[in-house]
Amino acid sequence: MGRGRRRRVALCAAVLCRPALALAPLNGVAPVKTDRVAELRRQRAEIDAELATLEVGHRHATATPKQQIRALYDAFNARDGRAVADLLADDVVYEDLLLGESTICRGKAAFSGALEWHPAFVSKKLNLPFDLQLIVDKVACDGQKSVGVEWHVEVDGKPFPLSRGLSLATTNAEGKLERVVDIAEAPWRVVGLLIRPLLTAFGAGAAALGIGGLGYLIGT
Repeated sequence: MGRGRRRRVALCAAVLCRPALALAPLNGVAPVKTDRVAELRRQRAEIDAELATLEVGHRHATATPKQQIRALYDAFNARDGRAVADLLADDVVYEDLLLGESTICRGKAAFSGALEWHPAFVSKKLNLPFDLQLIVDKVACDGQKSVGVEWHVEVDGKPFPLSRGLSLATTNAEGKLERVVDIAEAPWRVVGLLIRPLLTAFGAGAAALGIGGLGYLIGT
């Protein structure tokens, strides 16, 4: 075989072998790339899960006063004392401006304890034949820590006479309600007087329901 022919054969062989040589590194690298993709996907899933958890906590921690006050009325209407307590700051203060200092509740425990003797909660415990609801009509919020509410009372789905009221609430840095002030068109005594005969009939007379400053709720 001539020298020129041998050179051409060698050149062809080199060209034919080049794809195989090019593929060899790729075949070796492919598993590494696959493992890296799997690792990145796993990390992304972990990050997404952590972000979801943090976002839920952030939304809860930064609930607006408007959201908190609506949640308060929803919990009241559901007669869920525990849900009400969860919305309150430990040092919450409640006051009815119309009835003065005798109605002031200081602290979550005092507020929750008094709420248990509210006519709406008592009526549920005794299975009394009416449903009292606080209906939110309007909410005004400064977007930071204060919210005003216009509301009225309905009994069995019908507006109760002289039952409109206004409330002002403020929240602390954690979004908990720290002060709630009420002023109503007429004292809650009106509602209390309605159920007092029923309470007496069930052996739970008003005198036995000693609840301090909120005695007016049941007509004491």
